[in-house]
Amino acid sequence: MSGHPAAFDGEPGHALKRLWESGPSGWNRTLTRPVVLVPFFLGAAIVPLILQYLEDNSSWIGAQYWTLILATCAMYACLAVALNLVVGYAGLLNLGFIAFFGIGSYAYALVASDQIHLHFPLWAALLVVIVVTLAFALLVGVPALRLRGDYLAIVTLAFGLIMTNLILDLDRPPVLAGHQFGPDGLNITNGTNGLHNVAPFSLPTSLPLLGDIPHYRMYYWVFLGFLALSIFCMLRWRNTRTGRAWVAIREDELAARAMGVNIFKYRLLAFCTSAVMAGIVGMIDAALVFNAYPENFAVQQTVQVFVMAILGGLGSLPGAIIGSIAFTIPPYVLQQFVFYKYLIISVVLIAVMVFRPEGLLGTVSLRPRKALGGTIELLTAESAEEVAEMPAVSGADAAEIEAVTGEIVTPEQKA
Repeated sequence: MSGHPAAFDGEPGHALKRLWESGPSGWNRTLTRPVVLVPFFLGAAIVPLILQYLEDNSSWIGAQYWTLILATCAMYACLAVALNLVVGYAGLLNLGFIAFFGIGSYAYALVASDQIHLHFPLWAALLVVIVVTLAFALLVGVPALRLRGDYLAIVTLAFGLIMTNLILDLDRPPVLAGHQFGPDGLNITNGTNGLHNVAPFSLPTSLPLLGDIPHYRMYYWVFLGFLALSIFCMLRWRNTRTGRAWVAIREDELAARAMGVNIFKYRLLAFCTSAVMAGIVGMIDAALVFNAYPENFAVQQTVQVFVMAILGGLGSLPGAIIGSIAFTIPPYVLQQFVFYKYLIISVVLIAVMVFRPEGLLGTVSLRPRKALGGTIELLTAESAEEVAEMPAVSGADAAEIEAVTGEIVTPEQKA
């Protein structure tokens, strides 16, 4: 199996055959090349214009409806890419990921609405969202990232549940009653009703050659632009010292520590970066729908984003996009099969998990590492191939590492 990306030169049939034989690793390398990504994002950007043209020149009505669906796909793709950073790249099972999306949406709503009578400009609101989201990420990450595997997952899941209750309890908290806040206290989050009348971004409402731009179309482009920026940054990070450190920690934390990698530092960096990315996505969503709801913190949302990332393939940026599309659009297409659509989707997902447990484009698989008491081992396709091709060694030249103690022993000592 070739380790090089499939070339586009030569006969098309031969190039496609080599691309197919290269497997998920080769597919990802090919799909993340500029010659593929640039046309993809340009094509995605003009889809709403094509939909509007079809609506204007036929009896079909649905440009706004389908553009909003595409905006939802782009939003979930942004979240799946951010989740891929912390899970697929760094190997951290963060089950409270969606809480940072909610924190970003509420942070923006509070400084861009009449709720507490603040109306910040866009740049200042973005700064507030980044600072608030980063503060919560540090508050959780500093103690939690010293844990591993199941323990980290439980702590982050608890954080998500706590944030949901906190948002509900900040509806006129008793501690702020009296004095300048009045007898009922200061209503910060409006409880179960959420925050309404959130101001949209100060974006142009028309452009040369394009004319007037509807609100929903502009925010589709905003999501698409942030997705492109996120993928660009991820591709740049992947080949830097930081990216290699993340992969080393994911592959073998013990070996990474032996090579001098600061495990806690790089885990915290991945955790905080992913959180800030999710917070910015939450901010854009609040500006799109003019609201921020407690449902933004729901654990079901975390499960949904995880399904998208795993369906597309952990560690795969194109897979995050494919997973978000594959999980978002079918429920709308299958509306006429209202009683069967979730059954159909479930069967398809189960089939993918059975026949492609790594996901459609995945290069990373989740496997239990028995020697370490059930923590998660992330094994890439490349490393599996390398292990399979390694020559066998025996006798006194071989040395083994005890999985439990980490002690290096020779076969004679082990005997």
